[in-house]
Amino acid sequence: MDLKKTANPIQKLQISHDLWEKYLRTDVDSLKILSLALQENHQGILIQELIFFSKRVLGCYWIRRGEVQLGKNQLKEALHFHRKIGDKANETEELNELGIASFMEGDYATAKGYFLQSLKTGKDSPDPTHFFMAELNLAKVYDKLNLKEKAKGIAKHYLKETLNRKKNESASNAYGFLSDLELERKNLPLAKEYLEKSIHCLDKTDNVFFKAQALTNMGAYCATIQDFLLASKYFNQALDLRIKIKHSKGILESYYNIGSLAYIQNDYSVAENQFLKGLKYAEKAGMIADQIDFMEMLVEVQKDVNNKDKEIEYYRQFIDLKDKNQELLLKNEEDNERLMDYFTVQKNNEPTKQSTNEFWTGILVGSGTVLLGLMLIKYFYRRKQISFFFNRYDK
Repeated sequence: MDLKKTANPIQKLQISHDLWEKYLRTDVDSLKILSLALQENHQGILIQELIFFSKRVLGCYWIRRGEVQLGKNQLKEALHFHRKIGDKANETEELNELGIASFMEGDYATAKGYFLQSLKTGKDSPDPTHFFMAELNLAKVYDKLNLKEKAKGIAKHYLKETLNRKKNESASNAYGFLSDLELERKNLPLAKEYLEKSIHCLDKTDNVFFKAQALTNMGAYCATIQDFLLASKYFNQALDLRIKIKHSKGILESYYNIGSLAYIQNDYSVAENQFLKGLKYAEKAGMIADQIDFMEMLVEVQKDVNNKDKEIEYYRQFIDLKDKNQELLLKNEEDNERLMDYFTVQKNNEPTKQSTNEFWTGILVGSGTVLLGLMLIKYFYRRKQISFFFNRYDK
């Protein structure tokens, strides 16, 4: 059904929701076009629901383009509106998206809060998938907070629900995450089993987003068994796909993976080149947490080649970025507290009647809203007596 030819506002919302899910995974630039289309006059009437859904769509666009704060502002406007009218379906999804934004900033405490709220709200949503939608996202937060067993348990429940509903792409993502956890534990047989199941789930899909993630997972496994040539092949293939779909976070992950692979093999020139590419991309996207990660590895490279001047230069930039990121985290904490205050004020005025968006019942929120995961290669040997760099996000 064509969005522009649809006269019924409810149908227009449904089509927009389907397109939103699709574009999150396949065509980020089209999110902006969709948002603008929703703000056009419809028979002389501006429908509030369409306007605020367009804000959500635009927020998702900005976040995936690296303008995280701008995107969060749009999402919060949409969230406030849907919270006010008692639309649990939209509220659940927007809380999940805000969690993704905070995760991308490296603010795991705030991300955890949003995902927990999304899961709580999802229990009252008419969509039967919303009660577990944010579980894999929450599991990835717990992984970063070094709560591995908790992450594993939540991920397994998410996997069970997706398998029951035959949602193969979401199941593949869960298997990939569980494979990563087992790689960290050096349980290679189980990691390989999860990885094979992850790939098998994608046999009947041509979704580039998930294929890139599967290639990354394959690269991680190959690196772990020290097949560096094959690992490099998979990581570069993943990078090519991510550049094709303009997946910002995935592109940064790929640069880091390729650079780290070169670093471990003492190929410092290639490693520095990849880290600088990633740093430049992260700067352009305004992703401070990722800039810190690349700068940290640039310091390590210069340390190993004994270039003290560059090491000091990079280290100063690293410290400046850490300070800047701390300011951002404090601001996020204040914003989050204000949002919680808003919810408290609105609670007594919450409508008891569900909104008209009942048509979302039964529609699975695509795994494009699942965190754009940072499954990086992890090894279990180290030629230098320093903490292993692939675990950097746990710091």
